[in-house]
Amino acid sequence: MTENVDIPKIKEIKTRSNVERASLFLSLIKQDSVLLDQLRKKEHAIRWYDDGVQLTSPSLIQCQEVVSLLTSNHRSIRIIKSSPDVVCDLLPVLLENENMRSLTIRDTQLTQDCISSLCNLLANNKSLEDLYLCNCSIDDKAVTDVITVLLQNNTLKELSFQKNTLVTSAISQNLSELIKNLILEVLDLAGTSISSDGILLILQSLLVNTKMKLYLHIDDKDVCTEYCDYNIIKDRVFFY
Repeated sequence: MTENVDIPKIKEIKTRSNVERASLFLSLIKQDSVLLDQLRKKEHAIRWYDDGVQLTSPSLIQCQEVVSLLTSNHRSIRIIKSSPDVVCDLLPVLLENENMRSLTIRDTQLTQDCISSLCNLLANNKSLEDLYLCNCSIDDKAVTDVITVLLQNNTLKELSFQKNTLVTSAISQNLSELIKNLILEVLDLAGTSISSDGILLILQSLLVNTKMKLYLHIDDKDVCTEYCDYNIIKDRVFFY
């Protein structure tokens, strides 16, 4: 099956970074159509849309192919059930793209290295408007790091930390400051572990940012409805 592959080049591949290895390996296995088909075999791993692409459990090879095919029309990227290494390799390529508007990372464990890389890139990014980090096993430190960068960012409008149970009330004050920054238009905190006191602090900030919509878990509804100024903000608080 692999009789056409230039085997000596494998030594060169081993000395490169992950992204370089993917690129070299892709060019190498293109010599063998059967092997290439097997590597692409994973059903629904890559789904293209008019405005973007979704990668589910992608390999480095698949990521390299996606990056090579991205155009200015592909402004939305969704990464689902990926490995931290793949995310760390993809982030620089994606966030240095001036056309990128929306980034979703879901059902993926984001390490501190991933968060650090994301924050470094967000600090210089002027195009990203939507950031969704859903069920990514991130904690208060990770959220604090992201918020710190976003306080200096004037483009991000939608932010989600949905289903991150390690996120607690410790970040409520930081979130409140971000909301009062008046740039954010949508914030999703459903499925976090923010307590009643933390939620009340966040609700208060909606009196300052009068355009922002807040999404919470249905279990938080009673806490919200008991808030003294809930009637003022109730049209912008949603539960699911």
